Amino acid sequence: MRDNRIRRRVIQIYAKGARVLDGSFMTQELNFITHTSETSLSSEPLAAYASIADPYVLLKMVDGTIQLLVGAFTVLHNINCCRGLIYVTQQGFLKICQLPSAYNYDNHWPVQKVPLHGTPHQVTYYAEQSLYPLIVSVPVIRPLNQVLSSMADQELGMHIENEVTSGDDLQKVYTVDEFEVRIMELEKPSGCWTTKFTIPMQPFENTLTVRIVMLQNTATKENESLMAIGTGYIQGEDVAARGRVLLFTFTKSENSQNLVTEVYSKEIKGAVSAVASLQGHLLIASGPKITLNKWTGTELTAVAFYDAPLHVVSLNIVKNFVLFGDIHKSIYFLSWKEQGSQLSLLAKDFGSLDCFATEFLIDGSTLSLVVSDSDKNVQIFYYAPKMVESWKGQKLLSRAEFHVGAHVSKFLRLQMLPTQGLASEKTNRFALVFATLDGGIGCVAPVDELTFRRLQSLQRKLVDAVSHMCGLNPRSFRQFKSNGKAHRPGPDNIIDFELLSHYEMLSLEEQLEIAQQIGTTRTQILSNFSDFSLGTSFL
Repeated sequence: MRDNRIRRRVIQIYAKGARVLDGSFMTQELNFITHTSETSLSSEPLAAYASIADPYVLLKMVDGTIQLLVGAFTVLHNINCCRGLIYVTQQGFLKICQLPSAYNYDNHWPVQKVPLHGTPHQVTYYAEQSLYPLIVSVPVIRPLNQVLSSMADQELGMHIENEVTSGDDLQKVYTVDEFEVRIMELEKPSGCWTTKFTIPMQPFENTLTVRIVMLQNTATKENESLMAIGTGYIQGEDVAARGRVLLFTFTKSENSQNLVTEVYSKEIKGAVSAVASLQGHLLIASGPKITLNKWTGTELTAVAFYDAPLHVVSLNIVKNFVLFGDIHKSIYFLSWKEQGSQLSLLAKDFGSLDCFATEFLIDGSTLSLVVSDSDKNVQIFYYAPKMVESWKGQKLLSRAEFHVGAHVSKFLRLQMLPTQGLASEKTNRFALVFATLDGGIGCVAPVDELTFRRLQSLQRKLVDAVSHMCGLNPRSFRQFKSNGKAHRPGPDNIIDFELLSHYEMLSLEEQLEIAQQIGTTRTQILSNFSDFSLGTSFL
């Protein structure tokens, strides 16, 4: 027997999707309007109130609009439309839709596997033309004599060739990785990826980083959006490290051969491991040296520098602040002063830490520094020069620490979407989406103090209330792992949402009992969960 009762919901529509919330709300007629202006692309939600009968479906169309299907829809599968959908609109139109065939929908998220025939290393996004520069290495088999002749250090190549006296040895093959930067584009109607342009690297030259930077041309006083590439020559420990900095500009030509043009190339000492733009200047990390350069349109001129301890692995910028991670000496917090052209050290972490990735975490006016290490931990630091523990501002203080259980290789800072429950004086909130070398994706997001205390109490209850796999203790697993190194435990200021999600799987009686024990209600807890889901709905 079909239930035709009307259920009341609230639909929140964003630029990248929509959510339907249950609840007792006043309702009115639903009217979707297609927006084509720039104002419709803002992150502010559009609340549409409606009385909706089951079943219902929300579809995001190719043009970005949201279609609400109520009742009058069904599956359509024939020779002309493979696994499609047919529905009737409120205006009486019959429409036929089809999901992109390039995706696999038998997962938590729709997944598309793109054949690269190589190993991807790093990707960035060029928003102006919706392009994706991607670093790819392809293993190539070469004869040994060809490998020796193509070495950038010809003296070393001749020396090795003289040592190899046998002609049979010179005929042996050798596998080398040839690097290139591919400019890829996603064709929206079909969902297929195409390579628009390829930038090959020189022999034995590894591409280490690629990033879109905004530089100010000192000659024309205009900002230019360029693609910066950092490379390093890998020729063994007997050869001094060298690298190159390359700058490319994008053209809006329909001819893919003229899509990218090289405007600058220079060889420098040390491998270029990271690049970033700082207030119209280009920040370059080559080995242990960080150099700030101004762009004249044809040349890069150094205006400031800073010496790191060993080797810089990451660079992050917020306003005039610089955060960089060292391969063995943890993180450093710098400040750039244009008056006097000076990069000065504000504070650093005095501990020993093998950095993997770093990023800034912004919560309103509060700035935190996040770092992942080789022991699969994530630490959050903050700068507080007025506190006694900071040694007059020289030391970064620990705000929180957390054991992820996997190596975090990249952080991506994204602005959180505003929600009614999280609405406060902190409107400028960002979350960090991170990726691990195990293929996992996670998120670190800030919360307000009251919600944190409530959910932290809930987390402590769930440690005993939930049956864990193999009897393992999640609280012990999430503690910081130092592997024998000296470490002072930091504050327990991170809640594990993976553990909190088990609350919804408990019976209603257990949910009500646990909520009463921590001095709150089940409705309040579920409201906090809903706010987090909406605030991080970019996932």
